[in-house]
Amino acid sequence: MLAYVYMKRTFIGRLFFITILLVLFAVSGAKAQELTISNNLLYDATLTPNLNMGVQVSPKWSVGVTGGFRHWPIGNLTKTKWRHLLIAPEVRHWTDSLQIGHFFGMNAMYSHFNAGYSDFVIYKGVKDERRQGDLVGLGAFYGYSWRLGKRWTLEAQCGLAVGYAWYDRFVMNSQGDDWDPIGDDKSVFVLPQLGLNIVYHIPLKSKESRRYGLTKQYNINQ
Repeated sequence: MLAYVYMKRTFIGRLFFITILLVLFAVSGAKAQELTISNNLLYDATLTPNLNMGVQVSPKWSVGVTGGFRHWPIGNLTKTKWRHLLIAPEVRHWTDSLQIGHFFGMNAMYSHFNAGYSDFVIYKGVKDERRQGDLVGLGAFYGYSWRLGKRWTLEAQCGLAVGYAWYDRFVMNSQGDDWDPIGDDKSVFVLPQLGLNIVYHIPLKSKESRRYGLTKQYNINQ
């Protein structure tokens, strides 16, 4: 139900739709050589299910999008919470071999959040109140990828994002049975980006992949 409420918001729905269209365009129009599906284990540690889908669009470039959704705690009167939806498209440049070795990237992000009574670094200042709103940001990161097997790799990455958030503020009333609004606010934030990603590679048969000889070069399909 909460997912439906989030996606019903016009801006979120449009952003999600445009992001999926961009990825599909990269797969079909750019004749992608490979599809990757990955999970950030560090993001999992925050109890946020997440998934990244990426495609190769040239010998040393890939594009992708990350989605994360944490919908609990569900109870409206629960004070300590960090509920959010995250959408983050990205582009990467691989300096060695595609999907192996060093890479640099940039990403954009959008999140709708509902956080309260927590010292979590992203929402500094919510220790004694609840904040519900939206944020956007731009980030840059560096990472390295190791081959684990025929179709598996492991990525470690780190970076920073700078963004802007706008939100409504609430405090719980003295009876503890409702939230009282105390205004709205906006702020600029700097957010660390950390990832430990387990990646699965799905080869896509295309003339482009045969031209670049990716199957042979990266030993993904052997």
